Amino acid sequence: MHSASNCYPTLANGVQVQGAAGGWALGAGFTEIVPVNTITAEFDIHYIVVEAASVADVYEIVLYAATTEIGRVRVAFIDIANSQSLPSVPFQCDVLPKNTQIQAKCASKAGGSKTIDISLHYHTY
Repeated sequence: MHSASNCYPTLANGVQVQGAAGGWALGAGFTEIVPVNTITAEFDIHYIVVEAASVADVYEIVLYAATTEIGRVRVAFIDIANSQSLPSVPFQCDVLPKNTQIQAKCASKAGGSKTIDISLHYHTY
Protein backbone atom coordinates (compact mmCIF):
# COMPACT_ATOMS: atom_id res chain seq x y z
CA MET A 1 0.00 0.00 0.00
CA HIS A 2 1.15 3.49 -0.71
CA SER A 3 0.69 6.79 1.06
CA ALA A 4 -1.66 9.64 0.26
CA SER A 5 -0.85 11.75 -2.80
CA ASN A 6 2.14 14.06 -2.78
CA CYS A 7 3.41 16.61 -5.29
CA TYR A 8 6.80 18.04 -6.08
CA PRO A 9 7.53 20.80 -6.00
CA THR A 10 4.95 21.64 -3.40
CA LEU A 11 3.71 25.18 -2.78
CA ALA A 12 5.94 26.36 -5.65
CA ASN A 13 5.91 26.63 -9.43
CA GLY A 14 6.79 23.62 -11.57
CA VAL A 15 10.18 23.25 -13.25
CA GLN A 16 10.77 24.40 -16.83
CA VAL A 17 12.30 21.82 -19.18
CA GLN A 18 13.64 22.87 -22.59
CA GLY A 19 13.77 20.80 -25.77
CA ALA A 20 16.42 21.01 -28.46
CA ALA A 21 16.33 23.22 -31.55
CA GLY A 22 15.62 20.29 -33.89
CA GLY A 23 12.33 18.45 -34.13
CA TRP A 24 12.04 15.34 -31.94
CA ALA A 25 15.43 16.02 -30.36
CA LEU A 26 15.75 15.85 -26.59
CA GLY A 27 17.37 18.81 -24.89
CA ALA A 28 21.09 18.27 -24.41
CA GLY A 29 21.25 18.59 -20.65
CA PHE A 30 19.23 17.15 -17.81
CA THR A 31 16.86 19.40 -15.87
CA GLU A 32 16.60 18.52 -12.19
CA ILE A 33 13.02 18.13 -11.04
CA VAL A 34 13.55 16.52 -7.60
CA PRO A 35 16.95 16.99 -5.93
CA VAL A 36 18.74 14.02 -4.40
CA ASN A 37 17.80 13.36 -0.72
CA THR A 38 14.44 15.16 -1.06
CA ILE A 39 11.96 12.26 -1.02
CA THR A 40 13.11 10.22 1.97
CA ALA A 41 11.01 7.06 1.45
CA GLU A 42 10.64 4.67 -1.48
CA PHE A 43 8.30 6.26 -4.05
CA ASP A 44 6.78 6.02 -7.48
CA ILE A 45 5.44 8.65 -9.84
CA HIS A 46 1.81 8.47 -10.95
CA TYR A 47 1.36 11.68 -12.98
CA ILE A 48 3.35 14.40 -14.66
CA VAL A 49 1.43 17.64 -14.17
CA VAL A 50 1.86 20.02 -17.11
CA GLU A 51 1.66 23.56 -15.77
CA ALA A 52 2.65 25.47 -18.91
CA ALA A 53 3.86 24.96 -22.46
CA SER A 54 5.54 27.60 -24.59
CA VAL A 55 3.36 26.98 -27.67
CA ALA A 56 0.88 24.52 -29.13
CA ASP A 57 2.82 21.43 -30.25
CA VAL A 58 3.35 17.77 -29.41
CA TYR A 59 5.85 17.24 -26.59
CA GLU A 60 7.63 14.11 -25.39
CA ILE A 61 8.72 14.18 -21.75
CA VAL A 62 11.34 11.74 -20.46
CA LEU A 63 12.01 11.23 -16.73
CA TYR A 64 15.25 9.86 -15.30
CA ALA A 65 16.33 8.48 -11.92
CA ALA A 66 19.64 10.36 -11.87
CA THR A 67 20.65 9.59 -15.50
CA THR A 68 18.76 6.29 -16.01
CA GLU A 69 15.53 6.59 -17.98
CA ILE A 70 12.47 5.49 -15.99
CA GLY A 71 9.74 6.32 -18.54
CA ARG A 72 8.42 8.68 -21.19
CA VAL A 73 5.08 10.16 -22.17
CA ARG A 74 3.63 12.37 -24.89
CA VAL A 75 1.23 15.27 -24.61
CA ALA A 76 -0.29 17.38 -27.39
CA PHE A 77 -1.61 20.94 -27.22
CA ILE A 78 -3.81 22.31 -30.00
CA ASP A 79 -4.51 25.80 -28.67
CA ILE A 80 -2.56 27.01 -25.62
CA ALA A 81 -4.22 30.47 -25.55
CA ASN A 82 -7.75 29.10 -25.19
CA SER A 83 -7.05 26.06 -23.00
CA GLN A 84 -9.00 26.02 -19.78
CA SER A 85 -6.41 23.78 -18.16
CA LEU A 86 -3.39 21.74 -19.15
CA PRO A 87 -3.37 17.99 -18.54
CA SER A 88 -1.98 15.73 -15.89
CA VAL A 89 -0.36 12.92 -17.85
CA PRO A 90 -0.51 9.38 -16.40
CA PHE A 91 2.96 7.98 -15.73
CA GLN A 92 4.07 4.65 -14.32
CA CYS A 93 7.50 3.59 -13.17
CA ASP A 94 9.03 1.05 -10.84
CA VAL A 95 9.20 1.90 -7.16
CA LEU A 96 12.28 4.07 -6.75
CA PRO A 97 14.72 4.03 -3.83
CA LYS A 98 14.43 6.80 -1.25
CA ASN A 99 16.58 9.87 -1.91
CA THR A 100 16.55 9.31 -5.71
CA GLN A 101 17.13 12.39 -7.84
CA ILE A 102 14.57 12.84 -10.64
CA GLN A 103 15.62 14.66 -13.81
CA ALA A 104 13.87 15.35 -17.10
CA LYS A 105 14.39 16.09 -20.76
CA CYS A 106 11.83 16.98 -23.40
CA ALA A 107 11.46 17.25 -27.15
CA SER A 108 8.82 18.73 -29.42
CA LYS A 109 7.54 17.79 -32.85
CA ALA A 110 8.42 21.12 -34.43
CA GLY A 111 11.62 21.76 -32.47
CA GLY A 112 12.64 25.33 -31.83
CA SER A 113 13.84 24.88 -28.22
CA LYS A 114 10.29 24.92 -26.87
CA THR A 115 9.67 24.62 -23.14
CA ILE A 116 7.23 22.83 -20.88
CA ASP A 117 6.79 23.40 -17.13
CA ILE A 118 6.10 20.29 -15.06
CA SER A 119 5.60 19.04 -11.53
CA LEU A 120 5.16 15.47 -10.31
CA HIS A 121 2.38 13.63 -8.48
CA TYR A 122 3.85 10.72 -6.50
CA HIS A 123 3.22 8.28 -3.64
CA THR A 124 5.62 6.98 -0.99
CA TYR A 125 5.71 3.45 0.46
